[in-house]
Amino acid sequence: MWKKAVFVGLGGLGFGLLVSQVILHKYVTSPRESRARVLVADVATMRAIFSQYTLDHHKRPPSLDELVSAGYIKKIPPDPMAGRIDSWVLEWSDDPKTPGIIGIHSGIYRWGCQK
Repeated sequence: MWKKAVFVGLGGLGFGLLVSQVILHKYVTSPRESRARVLVADVATMRAIFSQYTLDHHKRPPSLDELVSAGYIKKIPPDPMAGRIDSWVLEWSDDPKTPGIIGIHSGIYRWGCQK
């Protein structure tokens, strides 16, 4: 009798674990996926900062260091995918009348710094 109870109990426990894995899988992310989500947020924030700097100074930012010295950011954030501050790839304006940074993205593939 007790063997049947243990068997049923373990079966129920196994089923519960299986269901929890299926349900929680979409909420619990891998470290790489977490870094990718941080990257998306950081890039959106940096682009907003580029826009704000451009509106305030009537020119595009010439460097990330300028954003720090002008007080727009406290420090250059590390690229969440590479874990380095020097791996960002900056997109530059092609217009000679308005030079400066217009975009940013991770340099993980350029530097081979995959975590």
